[in-house]
Amino acid sequence: MYIIFGCGVTGNAVADALSKSGKDILIVDKDENALSSWREKHFHVVVSDMKSFDLDPQYCKESNIFAILTGDFDGNLLLVKRLKEKLPNNFVLVKAYNNEEAEALESNGADMILNTGDVLTNNVLSAFENAKMKHSAFALVNKIKESNGKELAIFLQDNPDPDAISSGLTLQYICKYCDVESKLYYGGNISHQKNKVLINLLNMDLINIKTKEAVMEVVRSAGMIALIEASIPARNNILPEDVIPNLIFDHHQVDISSVKGDFVDIQTNIGATATIMTRYIRQLNLKPDASLATALLYGIRTDTKEFTRNTSPDDLNAASYLSPLVDKNIMSQLEHPPMGLETLDIIGRAIRNKEIRGSYLASFVEFINDRDALPQAAEMMLQLEGVYTVLVFGINEDKVQLSARSRDSRVNLGLILQSAFGELNSGGHATMAAGAINLGILGDANDRTSLLKVTSDAVKKRFFSSVGAEFEQETLPTEEAPKLSLKEN
Repeated sequence: MYIIFGCGVTGNAVADALSKSGKDILIVDKDENALSSWREKHFHVVVSDMKSFDLDPQYCKESNIFAILTGDFDGNLLLVKRLKEKLPNNFVLVKAYNNEEAEALESNGADMILNTGDVLTNNVLSAFENAKMKHSAFALVNKIKESNGKELAIFLQDNPDPDAISSGLTLQYICKYCDVESKLYYGGNISHQKNKVLINLLNMDLINIKTKEAVMEVVRSAGMIALIEASIPARNNILPEDVIPNLIFDHHQVDISSVKGDFVDIQTNIGATATIMTRYIRQLNLKPDASLATALLYGIRTDTKEFTRNTSPDDLNAASYLSPLVDKNIMSQLEHPPMGLETLDIIGRAIRNKEIRGSYLASFVEFINDRDALPQAAEMMLQLEGVYTVLVFGINEDKVQLSARSRDSRVNLGLILQSAFGELNSGGHATMAAGAINLGILGDANDRTSLLKVTSDAVKKRFFSSVGAEFEQETLPTEEAPKLSLKEN
């Protein structure tokens, strides 16, 4: 919550800007009439002067930022002193009219001074976000130090991509700053060529872990658990459902009420978790070396598709900071990774087995080993003329793996896949999403040809139904999917 003192021109402008950006705010002023318009809009308001304002309520202790924006310098200074004495860890922003006032406020603990020129510009929200981020950065450091000398186990999403890998490395970097040992774990496989190249070129140490017993052994011995690029245990990660992570970092859409953790930072408006982690090290004045900077920039570029998808100003700002620090030779090699034969084969199957209804395309690529080839095939299929939304899926071990892409502004893929296949099986953003469905009894079928048909029909039916295209006729011809013999892999 943001608590704003002062309901004059400046206070009203700031409160209006914060409310429009979806922030939870409380407005305090000694003039009840000045608060009446906010009360009518059902905002939280308190009638009080700064000398008698009660700092004991829980909402004060939980507020990240206090913005003191009245024209009463003596009252502003007194409130700064009270806040810093009562709530020393909370950030206080104060308006000042001149350098003399600014120096007095700063010397008494104000964390940020906003002169009248700054306050009356659109940069005020940026100032609030910077203050909030600095508070979060130091809160993260304090939390990590609670591991009591034990390892911090960092779990990445299954089949981690450059965004997840670079974000995990950054948390390791922060742990090192805190003198806390840490290790990176992941379930699934790293098969995408760009992910392999990233790990090899930067000589990273990631531990592949497959069984619940092995995971629980790590959990029991660790002092703290972190989850990156995933928000809920067992959903696209190897952690069991009953494990509650201490730290969570993600940028994917999720029902926040179902997320449990001691320190949770989920920012769905940002294009990459690597951007979030870059902001942390910048606030902590930790300059990344060339390897980490390269990994972070590559993670941001990959998840935003070279800044053309789900890109925010924060992503661009992080990229601008990281660009001068990268290893240009390594980045050049990452930009042109070799394509594996299976990836090429899966793309070929996606083309051959496509089914198009209106602007929607679904393609079943049958049995696969390389799950990471699915998003590459989906990206390729999205380039077809008249196609705006794509689902590519295949069977990997005992699961049906899903990868979806869209360039239709009317479509939210994350919600569509959750509607079609369940919240526990899928998720993502408006333009890109993924999922994994247990085959269940179908996985035990002896007739693999029947398994292929049942899987293809069931997934396509749910997908086309969820987008409202179940009654659309195919608009492009497809070839019959070849039948697989029992001996084929």
